[in-house]
Amino acid sequence: MCKSKLNGGMRFRNLQAFNLAMLAKQGWRLISNPNSLVAQLYKAKYYPHGDVLNAKLGSSPSYTWRSILKGLEVVRRGSRWRVGNGERISIWEDKWLPTPTTYKVISPPNPLNDYPRVSAFIGRDTRRWKSDLVRSLFLPFEARTILNIPLSHSLPEDQVIWAGNKKGEFSVKSAYYIATKVLDTKEEGESSSGDARSPLWKKLWHLNIPPKVRIFAWKMCMNALPNLENLQRRGINTYDIFPACGKEPESNFHVFVKCEVARRVWSC
Repeated sequence: MCKSKLNGGMRFRNLQAFNLAMLAKQGWRLISNPNSLVAQLYKAKYYPHGDVLNAKLGSSPSYTWRSILKGLEVVRRGSRWRVGNGERISIWEDKWLPTPTTYKVISPPNPLNDYPRVSAFIGRDTRRWKSDLVRSLFLPFEARTILNIPLSHSLPEDQVIWAGNKKGEFSVKSAYYIATKVLDTKEEGESSSGDARSPLWKKLWHLNIPPKVRIFAWKMCMNALPNLENLQRRGINTYDIFPACGKEPESNFHVFVKCEVARRVWSC
C-alpha cells in the first residue's frame, strides 16, 4: 500500500519511513552543528575518536541514541563528502566523488594500501592535486573526475553535504524517499529489481475512467478483492463456491472470466 503507483502500490505515507526521516533529521543536526552541547555529549560518550557517521552502538546505549543510530543509515545513504584537505575522507570506502550513481571510487583498491586518505593526493605546498599519482592509481575517466574537483587554497576541513536533493539542503521530504529505499532494501535484498509490471500500472492509473473503477481494477490485479476464496485463505470460515453458478470456488478469474454468468455479462 505504501509503494509508489508505478511499483504496484497506492502511494500511502509509510509511517515507518517517515519516522526514520525524522530520526535522520536529528542525526543531521549532530553533523551540521558539531559544537552544540548535545553533539559534544554524544561524541564524548559514543564516538570520542571518530565522527557520527561511523559511530557504533556502544555499551549501555540510551534509547535516544539507539533511535538516532537507526536514522543515521538514511543520512549515510543521502550524504557525501565535500573535499577540503582530504584528511577525514577514506579513498576506497567513503562517498566523495561528484558522480551521482554511487559517489564512490570504483577503481580497484591499491594493493599496497599506502594511500588510505584523500589527503595523500593533495600537495600541501602547491595546494593542488598530485596529478601523476592520481592518474597512476585510478581508471582514466575516474582520474579526470578527481582532478576536476576544485580545491580551496586554504584547504579547509572536509565537510559532509546532503546529496538527497538538487538544492543540497537536508529536508525531511528528501530523507523520507531515501528511508523508503532503505526499508525496501531490508525487505527485498540488495539485488531486488523493480516491478516488471510497471508498464501495466502506468497504463492503469492513466485510464480515463472514474477513480473508483481504477482502484477496483488495481485490487483485482493484486488479488485484493474480498472474494470467498480470499476470505477463506485469510481464516474466515465460509463456503467458497461461487453462489451465482454453484460450480467452482469464487476466485477473481472465475468470477470475471471463466464463469458462464460472467461470459453472458461481457457479451451484453
